[in-house]
Amino acid sequence: MDITTWFFTGLRTFFDLFPVEMALTLGAVLFGLSWIRPRRIVSLPESGRRADALARIGIAGPLSVVAVASATSWLATLDPIGRHGGWWQRAAPLLAAAAVVVVAWLVLRREPLPAPGERTISPRRRWWAFAPRTPLWLLAGAAALLLVTVAWQMLIGVPLPDGGNRYGVGPADSGLPEFMVMQNDMGYVWGAGWPNHLATLVALLAAGAALAALLSSDANRPLVARASAPEVREERTATARILTLLALGGLLLTLGAVWAHVGFIGQIIVGVFEDNGGEPGAQRFFVGTGYQSVAPLLHLGGYVVQGIGAALLLRLAVDTWRAAAARRPGAGSADPHPAPGTAAARPGAEAVR
Repeated sequence: MDITTWFFTGLRTFFDLFPVEMALTLGAVLFGLSWIRPRRIVSLPESGRRADALARIGIAGPLSVVAVASATSWLATLDPIGRHGGWWQRAAPLLAAAAVVVVAWLVLRREPLPAPGERTISPRRRWWAFAPRTPLWLLAGAAALLLVTVAWQMLIGVPLPDGGNRYGVGPADSGLPEFMVMQNDMGYVWGAGWPNHLATLVALLAAGAALAALLSSDANRPLVARASAPEVREERTATARILTLLALGGLLLTLGAVWAHVGFIGQIIVGVFEDNGGEPGAQRFFVGTGYQSVAPLLHLGGYVVQGIGAALLLRLAVDTWRAAAARRPGAGSADPHPAPGTAAARPGAEAVR
């Protein structure tokens, strides 16, 4: 066996075990490429019980969401027609991210509050006061794209009429509006409508509400009168950054899964033979869905977006571990690539990893 045959055989075996549809496949590749920029994307407070809690959340949370996304996307490859629940598999990563945010909120609520006489008066802050601006805008943009995609697919959903031509893959007809009409009313394709996308919409709303509630609660948490402003800002900024990035990763995983599904069903094309009543000049033409021209971009782009989400969460977990390791006594030399916004990133400050 020559080297070329050996290489392609190995590559085929790899993709049989780790198909591109699986979130972890492209996620691991993009995670490796992310080390072109070794600087950490998150930091932890220098001390205190908040730092320990954030370390656990920032490591276990992203890995849990990636595990859920990898498991559900792998199940989708085994069941391409969605007989056993494609509707919940696409929403699962975002629901997992929302669950992690809720758990983080419960953990942070267990921190002791200062006594009423020891509290300082602070202004009422908006929920995004300590959130990082760039990830927050990316989060808002991805949420808008997911909302538009889901709303569009829900609006075009129709039930399969009696005697209607059905094309493509999908489970048995349930009588619900889960089909979309092909061009020129030539048939129906399964995969649209609220039965296929309502869970994703619920997951989006739940994740957004959970993140906003946590960030608002933390931004307006009572302060100890003797606490310094830089310490408080560092603690709450680190919290907001970790949880915003975690929510962004879960959102990208679900957005990618939805786009891949929408693109896949949108590529269905059917050949139609018109015999003109037996006269000469019979014609054959092809019809597809109303968005067949952009369906391939949605299909393949969905896998890329899904991989970006997995890579972001893997990097978040590793960088949180790096930040936690830097806080241990005798951690060693300073990190030449400190996270943005840390004391080490400012001139004249002691560097931390």
